[in-house]
Amino acid sequence: MHIVKKIGLLSLIVSIVAGLLFLKPTGVVYASSPTATIVVADTTLSIGETSLVTITFSEAVTGFTLADLTVANGTLSGLSTSDNITYTVTLTPDTGITDATNVITLDNTGVADLAGNAGTGITSSNNYAIDTLRPTATIVVADTALSIGETSTVTITFSEAVIGFTNADLTVANGTLSAVSSSDGGITWTATLTPTSGIIDATNIITLDNTGVADLAGNAGTGITSSNNYAIDTTQLTATIVVADTTLSIGETSLVTITFSEAVTGFTLADLTVANGTLSGLSTSDGGITWAATLTPVPGITDATNIITLDNTGVQNAAGKAGKGTSDSNNYAIDTQRPTATIVVADTALSIGETSLVTITFSEAVSGFANGDLTVANGALSSVSSTDNMTWTATLTPNSNVDSATNTITLDNSGVTDYAGNAGAGLTESNSYSVFTVPASADLSSVTLSNGTLSPVFASGTEVYTSSVPNSVSSLTVTATALDSRATMTVNGNLVISGQTSSNILLNVGSNTIVIVVTASDQSTRTYTITVTRENSSSTGGGPSNGGGSSTDSGSSTPPALIDNTVTSSDGKITLPTGRAGLVSLGKEIIISIPAGATSQELKLSIQKIRNTEALLKNNEVLASPVFDVLTNVSGNFSKPVKLTLAYDAANLKSDQTAAVFYFDEVKKAWVKVEGGMKQENDISVEVNHFSKYAALVVNKANGMPVVDKTTDPTTEISFTDISGHWAEVSIKEAIREGIVTGYPDETFKPGNTVTRAEFSVMLMNALKSTDAEAELIFTDTAWIGEWAKKAVSQAVQAGIIHGYQDGSFRPNAKMTRAEMAAMIANALELSTKEIPTTSFTDDKAIPAWAKSSVKALKELGIVKGVGAGEFNPSAQTTRAEAVIVLMNMLGQSQ
Repeated sequence: MHIVKKIGLLSLIVSIVAGLLFLKPTGVVYASSPTATIVVADTTLSIGETSLVTITFSEAVTGFTLADLTVANGTLSGLSTSDNITYTVTLTPDTGITDATNVITLDNTGVADLAGNAGTGITSSNNYAIDTLRPTATIVVADTALSIGETSTVTITFSEAVIGFTNADLTVANGTLSAVSSSDGGITWTATLTPTSGIIDATNIITLDNTGVADLAGNAGTGITSSNNYAIDTTQLTATIVVADTTLSIGETSLVTITFSEAVTGFTLADLTVANGTLSGLSTSDGGITWAATLTPVPGITDATNIITLDNTGVQNAAGKAGKGTSDSNNYAIDTQRPTATIVVADTALSIGETSLVTITFSEAVSGFANGDLTVANGALSSVSSTDNMTWTATLTPNSNVDSATNTITLDNSGVTDYAGNAGAGLTESNSYSVFTVPASADLSSVTLSNGTLSPVFASGTEVYTSSVPNSVSSLTVTATALDSRATMTVNGNLVISGQTSSNILLNVGSNTIVIVVTASDQSTRTYTITVTRENSSSTGGGPSNGGGSSTDSGSSTPPALIDNTVTSSDGKITLPTGRAGLVSLGKEIIISIPAGATSQELKLSIQKIRNTEALLKNNEVLASPVFDVLTNVSGNFSKPVKLTLAYDAANLKSDQTAAVFYFDEVKKAWVKVEGGMKQENDISVEVNHFSKYAALVVNKANGMPVVDKTTDPTTEISFTDISGHWAEVSIKEAIREGIVTGYPDETFKPGNTVTRAEFSVMLMNALKSTDAEAELIFTDTAWIGEWAKKAVSQAVQAGIIHGYQDGSFRPNAKMTRAEMAAMIANALELSTKEIPTTSFTDDKAIPAWAKSSVKALKELGIVKGVGAGEFNPSAQTTRAEAVIVLMNMLGQSQ
């Protein structure tokens, strides 16, 4: 601008010099018109600027006014002269104009020189440029809906090129702009808009303070320019989940409230993962922000740590933006498990003066438990007590004058609740215990004969009786019941179980004496005698002669011969009329004796020897005799026992084997043992009440179970229907191979069945392969030890493994406890000591003092292990599977 002004001044000087050169000489008169020059000093005018305009005439003039001038895009003011030749005026450009070509024109005709000569034509000034227009701008945000991670191009377009424009001239709502830049000389500028995070705002603009920019002419902008509106949602879609009831028990539900940071769509129950429960009834009442559902806990669960988890990616806000990550609820505890209980009676055989500890163990701490919840068979319990409300104890005192082999304590679980308020359900029964508190007695409570009546009528205090039977009765049986169930008895020297029928007693004609000797549990005895008189079949004799001679007694001292009405057959077939006895055989291999009255109809019977027995010996049982199929025309059982005798060769049996009679159960497809067999050298007799397939099988003397023929197929896999997958399967199979245990005829092993003291004695001695001599058994209940167990018990007594109870009993049928099992094994391994150590089991205090050293020693050797939370559980009953595991551990240790 300064250069332009200097050029204008120079032009003015030149004009003045030129004017002086052409001055007319004084006194010289010319008749020419005046001329003029117009010089605009500032040829580039912008806002706020003016310019000096100089109009120089060739001579002094008159009549010159502003009206003679025409101004392009501007106005003139302040016309003045000091010599009427040179005039000056001020040029003010119009506002809001941008024009590079402008001149001032003079209408010369409006002026005249002093001689009166008027000017002619038009005179134009030099050109001048005007820029009085302020720059303006538009701002466009390209993306008008910005969310997380998005940006937008912002374009600022000025009406002309500008200078001085920076980011400081811009105000950005809820965002930031990168540095503005232009590639076209300053007209169009761009930047990148990044929205602020965590914002939801539908109304946002960018504003430009125009005063901070100027165009190239220096015109500053004015006012504020605003962009188009843009919406921002840069909040992360979030949710809170609140479970109202944080401790849920049986029958309870809880309201669950899911609150989103904004309204959402697409939300379903599938987006929620519920720990130990289910949700239902999902709904919203405020357009999708707050949702409610009902939480129902899963039954049978106890879990203190549970949450509901929301997968936020499954929901979207109104803009379609999906959530991210997961949201967790507050924690809630669930206890929908009813308390359960086990009841263990420590002493399972109670007699006079004895009591037993009873332990009631609940699955969790309970309240409301009292003696009123328990029903005690043939006994009374002291008040139950507990230190932790989980394990309760009481003392069981048996009732007096009771003889009961099977008794339990029953708990009504509905009377107790856990701390969550869950009531128990159903009944829990203890292990069985026997009660015998009847004073020892050698008295009989009853005696009956299969034929005939007693005289006098039976009374316990009467020891001598008589009875008469007709001649047709050739034998009878006696059924006597002891008042003391632990008493033993013999009938004519043969052991008979109390309440069971004796074997047939043959009757001679005339007087027959039957002697019943009862031995009480305290070893006192009482003898009952029954004299049975069998009538003669007929009587003959001579009376006095009427002929006057002497008479002679023609009677004989020899009794008449017995008439035998028994039908016999040796070819295996017989037809027996009603009321007749029969004796049928098939050679010497099988003999069947049928008493008269065994059936109420004619009996037809045939015996067939089965040649192909493969289908009958699925478990490779070993036959001691052939298999006989006895067929009859009579269905159902016989009215009287039928005697069946099978022949076998005892020489074929090993020293630890014997023979027993079995019949084949056609339904179960298994051999069933007939108990009570009587053996002679090479035959065995039993009494049966029905006919089927019969055979004598080789059995183990120790346990009475059939011997398996291992030589038939050495690769045959031992298979029982109930051990596949069982935790003790491998050990059970090994124990069977070693002859320690056997399975049952129905192809089961029954691993969960409990083991009696007699059974475990047999298993232990089988494991030890004992060859010890047999001690005389002097237990007060020796008569209750089965024949199959007596040898093993005798050997165990001889070896110092078994000592019995303080009352002198062995209690063969009592269930074996874990403490007793440990003591017997420790005795067998000679590990027991008299010291009473402390074991490492958590229930050490519950282990009886007499068993502690045994338990400690066996644990250290790895023979026994704990159960549950490190407990030994000494009073728990031992199962067959547990016994096998411990015995196999014992053998592994001793090898």
